Formats: sequence, C-alpha cells, structure tokens
Amino acid sequence: MKQLVSKAVGIDLGTTNSAVAVMNPTDRDIVIHRDPNTKSATTPSCVWRREGVPEPIVGRRAYSRKGGRPEPVSSIKRLMGTRATMDLGGEKLNPQQISALILAEMKRQIETDVAAFDSPSSRWIVDRAVVTVPAYFDQPQIDATREAAELAGLEVLSLLHEPTAAASYHCWRTATRDGTFLVYDLGGGTFDVSILRCTAGSFEVLGISGNNRLGGDDIDAALARHLQTVLQADGWALDLDPERDEEDRARFARLRAMAEGAKKALSDNHEYMVRDSGLLIDKAGEPVVVETMLERTELEEIARPFIERTFLHCDEAIARAEERAGVGLADVDAVILAGGSTHMPLVRELVTRELCGNPTPDGARRDRAKCAEPVYEKVDTVVALGAAVRAAAVGGLVVRDEQRTVRVNLRGVGNTSASRLSVGGTVEALSPEVDLRGGRVLLTAGDYEDEADLTDEGAFAFTRIPVQPDTETEFSFAVHDCAGVERVVASRPLAYNAEAAKPLGGSASGAQNTKAITIEVRKDSETSQFPLVDVLQTLPFAKDYDFRHPGEVENVELRLFQEGRPIQMVDVRVPRATPKDTPIRMHVVMHENYAITVEGTIGDTPYQATVQLPTDRDMPTSEAATDLTRRFQEGLAVLSVGQRATASAQLKVSQHAFNEARERGDVDQATHEFDQMRRLVDALSKGQGELRPPKAEFDKLVEDCRERHAHYLRDGVPDGRSFDASDVSQTIEEYRRSGERAYTNRDQRAYGEAVQRFNDLLDYLRGLQQAPTGRPVASPTERAETLVTRIRETAQQLAYIAQGHGDTQAEREIAGIEERIAELDSKIAKNPYDVIDESIKLRVRLSQVQAGFARQSAAGTGIPEL
Repeated sequence: MKQLVSKAVGIDLGTTNSAVAVMNPTDRDIVIHRDPNTKSATTPSCVWRREGVPEPIVGRRAYSRKGGRPEPVSSIKRLMGTRATMDLGGEKLNPQQISALILAEMKRQIETDVAAFDSPSSRWIVDRAVVTVPAYFDQPQIDATREAAELAGLEVLSLLHEPTAAASYHCWRTATRDGTFLVYDLGGGTFDVSILRCTAGSFEVLGISGNNRLGGDDIDAALARHLQTVLQADGWALDLDPERDEEDRARFARLRAMAEGAKKALSDNHEYMVRDSGLLIDKAGEPVVVETMLERTELEEIARPFIERTFLHCDEAIARAEERAGVGLADVDAVILAGGSTHMPLVRELVTRELCGNPTPDGARRDRAKCAEPVYEKVDTVVALGAAVRAAAVGGLVVRDEQRTVRVNLRGVGNTSASRLSVGGTVEALSPEVDLRGGRVLLTAGDYEDEADLTDEGAFAFTRIPVQPDTETEFSFAVHDCAGVERVVASRPLAYNAEAAKPLGGSASGAQNTKAITIEVRKDSETSQFPLVDVLQTLPFAKDYDFRHPGEVENVELRLFQEGRPIQMVDVRVPRATPKDTPIRMHVVMHENYAITVEGTIGDTPYQATVQLPTDRDMPTSEAATDLTRRFQEGLAVLSVGQRATASAQLKVSQHAFNEARERGDVDQATHEFDQMRRLVDALSKGQGELRPPKAEFDKLVEDCRERHAHYLRDGVPDGRSFDASDVSQTIEEYRRSGERAYTNRDQRAYGEAVQRFNDLLDYLRGLQQAPTGRPVASPTERAETLVTRIRETAQQLAYIAQGHGDTQAEREIAGIEERIAELDSKIAKNPYDVIDESIKLRVRLSQVQAGFARQSAAGTGIPEL
C-alpha cells in the first residue's frame, strides 16, 4: 500500500523575483529550489506567451524577452487587488491569473525537489503552501494573492507577512528563541518594516509600516529615465510617453532592463559600461547604439531619495511599537535585512547610519538598535526560507492512501529535543464508503508499539513515546476502520537531537491584522465608521455585533472599509415595511489567512458579504492634492515639534512623488501617492490631544451668532438690507452640530472647518449694522470680495466630491452656483450689500449640498444605525 505524503512548502511571491523552499522530512534542514542551469535560488516573476501558443513561459526565459514584442508581463504584484487586465498572448488575464501562473511554476519547481523524498512505500506531493505577502498589503491585495494560490492548485495554510518570515528564518538559523527585531524589507515593488518580538520561539508584531509602491522597480524606472536623458542628449529620438503609447512603452521597457542590469552590476562594482546594439529602436526608426559609462555615485544620487523615504516608515513603525508595547529602537536586538534591493551598498550604509550603532550628534534619531550593523544574510531568499520554516510548524504532514479515500493529518514537526514524545493527529474519511467510527490507530516506532482509539471527531494521540538520542526513527500510523480493515498507513521520520533543535515559531497562527477594518453606520442622521477588527488584532478573530435597521428602505447596505478604502459590501433586500430599529445581527470572522467573512440576519432575513474589488479611479487633480496640503497644515497644530517634523517630511516626499507621477501620466502611482497623503491627513485629523481652538472659544462663537440672530429677529436690520432669519437659524444649528461631532471624534480638520464657518457667519452678522464704535468692521466691498472668494473655493471642493460620488444632480447644482458667483464678481463695486446678501444664501445652499452627501449615503440607502 503506497501513501501520498504532502508537506507544506513556503513561497515568496515577489514583485521582481519569486522563490520556493521546503523543510526536509525531519525538519532539520531547508531545501530551496535552484535553477538547474543558472543555479539561482530565485525565479523572475515574469510571464510571456506568443499569440496562438497555448503554454506560457514563466521565469528566466520570459524575462529574457523584456524589450521585445510581445512584451512579457512583469511586476504584476503591484496590480494585485485591482481590476486591471493584462494581455498575454492575445488573452486578457487579471492579476490573480497571472500570479497563479507564477505560483504554479513555483509548485512545479519544488515538486522536483520533494521527489527526492520518495521511497518504495511513499510518494511526496505538493498541494499545500504558506505564501508570503507584504505586511502592508491592503485587504483586496491579500484576497487576490490567496485566490491566485488557489488557482495554482494550492491549499493556502497561511498568508505570512514577509518581515515575519524573514525574522522566522533568522531565529531558526541562529537558534534564537527570544529577542526583539526590526525587519527592513526593501524588495522590487514594496517596502515593509516591522518591529517583532520573539518569545520562546513565537512571534508578536508590535509595530508596522510600509509602502506598497516603493522598491527596486522605482529605482530602475528612475535610472531608466536618466539613461533616456543621456541618450537624448546624444541625439537619439527618445522623447517617450510610455503611459499612453504602446511603442514607447516597449522602448522604455528596454531601457528599464538595461537600468536593472546596471543597478545590479553597480552593487559589486564602482562603474559599469551600459551597452546595447540595435535592440532599442528610437522613434525615428534608427537602432540605438548604447555605450554609456555609469558610476555608482550616479546610481546612488538617483536612488537616495527612495531609500531615505523608507526611514520615515521606520520611524512610524517604531512609534507604534512604543505606543503599543513600550518598545523603542534602543530595545531592538538586531536589524534584519530582506529583499533584493538591500544588495545596494547605499541601503546597507544608510540602514547602519540611521538605525544601528552609536547615534551621531546631528542625527535625527538619538536611540539606536543594539547591533553595530544589520544582518545581511540570504536577503534574496530569506522570506521563502522563513515561509518554509513556518510551513513546517503549521502544516505538519498530511498522508492519503493512493485512492484518496482517507486523509491523515499528523501534527507537529519531525525534529525534537525531548527524550519522550507526544504525537497525534486526526483522520478524515474522504469517501462515503469508508466508515471510521469506532476505528483504531496502531503505532509502530522501532521496537515500540501502541494503539489508540479514534475519537468521534477522528482524533488520536500517543504520549511518552521513548526515542533514542541522535537517531532518526520511522513512526508508522496504521489506520483501521471499525471492521479492522487497514485503510492507510501514514509514516513519518522523527529525529532526536538535543543540541540541534531550532525554534520553528510554534504551531499557532501568529497572524495579526495590520490595518483597521471598519463598517459605515448611522448615528443621529450622520454617517461614521465603527471599528470591527482593530490594528494588530491577533488572528483568527471572531466577534458578534448588533446594529439597528434604519427604517423605510428596501435595501440595507453593509459597507466595510480598510483605512478609508472600500473592501466589501453586502446589499440586503428587505421588505420596506421592516420596522425601524429591527435588530441587525452581524458575525465577523477574520481568519488566520486574512480572509474576512461577514454574515448575519436582518430580522428574519439572512445575509452574507462577498469581497468587492475597488473601482477604477481617475487621475487625482492637483487641486485635490492642494486641498489635502491645506488640511494637513491645519492639522499640524495637534502634534509635538518632533512629530510635526516627521509628518511634514512624509507629506513632502509623497507630494514630490505625486507631482512626478502626474507629469508622467502614471495614474496608478499618482493615485497611490494621493492615498498616502490622504491617510496622513486623516491620521492628523483624528490625532489625540487638545483640539485648537479650545472648546470654550467654539461655544462662545455659537452663542455670539445666536445673540446676533435673536437681535435682528427682534429689532430687524437697517433699511436696504435683507436678512433671512430661517436660513441663518438653520445654518447656525448645522455648523454647531458639525463642530460638536468633530470635537467628540477628535477630528481637528472638521473642527477647524466648523470654527472657520462660524467666524465667517459672525462677520456677516456684524456687517449688517455698524459696530458699537460707529466704525465698520470692514468695508462692504472688502466683505463682499472675501465672501465671494471663499464661496468659489468651497464650490470647487464640493464639485470634486460630487464627481467622486457620481452625483450628477449635485454637479449640475454646484455648476449653477459657480455661474452665479461669476455674475456676482461684476456687481461687487456697484452694490456690495446685495452681493453680501446673495453670497450668504449661496453659502447656506452649499453647506446643505455638503450635508446632503452624508445624508444621501445614510438615509437614502439603508446604512445600519448604532
């Protein structure tokens, strides 16, 4: 009877290169796949197929097609979780399908290695894996990675964060069971930094930060643009528009391939001659002869801004670890490098200077890690190696009979330092013809024999099994059904070595959520986001929540967000007669592989949420970015001087990258940088600390406006002036509610906006009559000009919001208001009082439009109530 043995493998699905590894049968060593020709332990994450040819080419041979036609698909990891499609040999494939081809190649590769584990009685197969993802991946990207692995024929045991994988390998290699580590992971497409604490071999993430579009690809592109400039100066027609022109895209791809080769060469040499004869054709149809000398200093000048940006994320991760666990940089035992981009000498130099060793007098960070220099060990494969270590810990061994009628799950690893073992597992019938109830398991281990009954759940266990020192023992588990028929024999070797036993990270999940998950809810006719899964919540996580039906709707929408980005929505159709306040029950589960399931009931109506990909987005406007900058400056007041400097530096680099991406027409990069700025602004607006101005000043503004309103309502206004008491009363209450809500939510931006609105309103009310001194606060013309300017700015901002909502009715109304504002401009000099009166009415209407966006998403669509 032959058994099929499955051992989980570890796969690093990288942006530019991927790798796969597996621990040997006794979990004492790691086998990593190497290309039989190049001996490389990594495979380019590149896919190519000629039209009409069914089988795609993955890896080195596909990478060699870069700059040719058709162009191979590469860096697909950056598009995971989007609706993008790529042309592969005339067929449109999404990022999951492309990634599945890469993962299938990884599976095929490691199958050639595990075949060496075969014996006359067993055949080893690959069908389970731990796949790594960047720690700062968004939920749609995580879900897309899991889907890709499943499309490749793999059962995903866990999606392991890349920094955690790197730390796992470091602790396994050095037999370290306790310590605190900072993992600096700069790969081809992403940057991650994590602060991890290892206790008795198990990991806990204390702080995390990163950037999903910052890595070696960006340095390659910048170096390629430098080469392009040099070649243009030599007279070649290379004024390229790769974002919009397919021919130019192929030309730039060739430049990027040359740049990538130069970058790698300059990691080992101080200068490198870039040569290319005829493969690059310029826009005039001439073959470009490239013969350009590049020096390492040129590369470092280009790469430095990207590398320096990573330390802002390091500061953020350290700050989170200090807040969460009181662990700062001075508590870090080792800084571990990961990712191919850390081969650059400049990266290691800056990491040493910024994070390791003794602080410099003029350094931004007074504290330093305990290590003198970072750990630079197998940085290309450390993530895959760590994933293999993790796979052995959580995956155990799965054995089936050849007919696949019975499955035996053997827990634990094959390496021990204990002189007496406890072993166990579960047995599952895969065929209806097999009845294991009342069955037994017979154990044979050398001269030792024992037997155990199967529980009703199919579990079995053996305790205190003696093992001989420095030996490898074959443990055999023969599974018999209730009739005594042997159904499968599951065997595994177990090695005893007290000195060599290394930590594998334990068998528990160790997964933690890295970005808060929230749901949109209503309270007092206003929408807000209610937390469901907190940041760094240990997984798996499950919790029940109760909300209330909003009433008078046929569809209740449950909208889930991750840091402001929509990730799931379920639209539940219920009878319109469903009473208001009908209970909405919600059961939320976030599994250890980061899958989110949401289900429950609305009254008697069941529902279940499904994953939704984010919608495609247009290029963010420079005006919208300017508005973010304005909001950022308003929010800085709540920060300390040091925090203010860090936040300002983060915004500055995102602004620069955003402007560069806009100039290139790179929508994806510009959108990413815009989101980076928005998250920074949102974090500031929700910052803790005393809001400015103090609440007492806000309350006085409200009271002053009410007193002025009451005075005009009682005594009237001077002749020739108009005063709409109802509109002003409504405006005062709207402003008061928004200010009170912002203050309660610690939202500095919204609170500052409410204060400014009250100041504007008070100026208007004062302007309706002379001040007590007999001297106007400001001339009517000045007040009219100020009001018209502010209303124009507000209208422009609301127009962007209306476009984002897809609210064509609001867009038309705002356009009409903007036309009216243009008319008022010409009347300011002749009749400023009429302009002031008309302006305040327009401002009130704009505030109602703004409030309508929130009410539209709340009252009109059945958002659940708290």
